[in-house]
Amino acid sequence: MNSSDRLAVQRYAAAYNDLSATNEQAQRRAQDLRAAQEALSSVREVMTSPRVTARQKKQAVRAALSQAPETASFVELLIDAKRYPLLDAVTRRVGELLDERMGILRAEVVSARALSPEQKKQTQEALSARYGAKVEASFSVDPTLLGGLKMTCRGELIDGSLQGRLMKLQEELTH
Repeated sequence: MNSSDRLAVQRYAAAYNDLSATNEQAQRRAQDLRAAQEALSSVREVMTSPRVTARQKKQAVRAALSQAPETASFVELLIDAKRYPLLDAVTRRVGELLDERMGILRAEVVSARALSPEQKKQTQEALSARYGAKVEASFSVDPTLLGGLKMTCRGELIDGSLQGRLMKLQEELTH
């Protein structure tokens, strides 16, 4: 994605987010946009085809999103501005803005073995303490880590894995 598209994504997402006066409205609108993205994903080729007119695309949007007219209008705006291909990125950014608004950070935690519910809770609490915000983590398993955890939050990688330690030791020994 080029810088012009990144800027457009930011602006469209901010504008969509600004339509909401309350956190509840923001949550509903973000949910509506995710639902729209999912509903329209099955007709992605049609929606991005230059052979299909903007009018036809907007008719498809209105039909698919009849229960969410505000969201349909927003998607139609993207179509008119020839920015429909940015819908996925805009939807993602709207979710990020909602998280910021709600004071939530997202984290990804990768472990060598599946963590128990108590370990997951402790990991989330440690991340919350480190960042001073509520953290919602997604957990996955990667046996190649050998042991320990890798955590990513706010673009920061915290590598506490055995694999990471061994690679660091190897680097120190070879230099």
